Amino acid sequence: MSALSLQLAPPEHLSPHDLVTYFRCPFEMEVEHLRRHAPGAAVQPRTPSDVVPLRHSALAAPPGAHLPVQDGRLDVFPHDRLVYEDTEEEGLPILFADEQVVPEPRLHAHGLTLVDNELNLSGRPDLVIRRGDGALVPVEYKATHPFHGLRETHGRVFDVIQLFLECRLVEAATGTRPRSGVLFYGDQAGDGAHEGFVEIPYGNEGDQWVRQAVQLVRADAVRAPVPAETNCGHCGVHRDGLCRFAVGPVLSG
Repeated sequence: MSALSLQLAPPEHLSPHDLVTYFRCPFEMEVEHLRRHAPGAAVQPRTPSDVVPLRHSALAAPPGAHLPVQDGRLDVFPHDRLVYEDTEEEGLPILFADEQVVPEPRLHAHGLTLVDNELNLSGRPDLVIRRGDGALVPVEYKATHPFHGLRETHGRVFDVIQLFLECRLVEAATGTRPRSGVLFYGDQAGDGAHEGFVEIPYGNEGDQWVRQAVQLVRADAVRAPVPAETNCGHCGVHRDGLCRFAVGPVLSG
């Protein structure tokens, strides 16, 4: 066997969406991951056919996931700059005047996708703000109303997981670790009349959570399902008939 064949394969590539899905149901993440990276191929998940379903995945919620939402629009100050925007994402709020939009080249080295070569991650935040003191703040926008039950605690955890991975990607691209990230919620159905945001601390604690999370996901040789009506009702894997563990019908909308 050649020395080349003995080289270790790179770690499994992951995205913020993968970590969010794994937190909900590792089996759903496994199937979606396979379908995304090998379109049209037969899906052969690593999950054994006789696996015992779990009550919840092993991935712990990130710190700060239950901080309260502050009512009102996200504050933007004269010395703040918009240094990155996912221009392919429709419906993002306009927070900055034209003269405050100053793209950061390091955040566009791979087009709109941010890449972390160390942890083999990639993804796109919605916005990245550089505050007047130089701090970089990823912003994830959700066009949902956070005050009347549409973003319950479980959903908020999903959002924070996504935001933490985006903080990590910003650091990988720029060499600067965000102190925090922002979840910005807009009431799309109410024409933006009711908005809110929550600033989630990141820093060293957030970076440690991300590293442990990606290690746990990659080490999971089973990726057992977590059948529950709240999970299965909106699951595309269930909708497409690829999960025999699912409970309840697929919900519309």
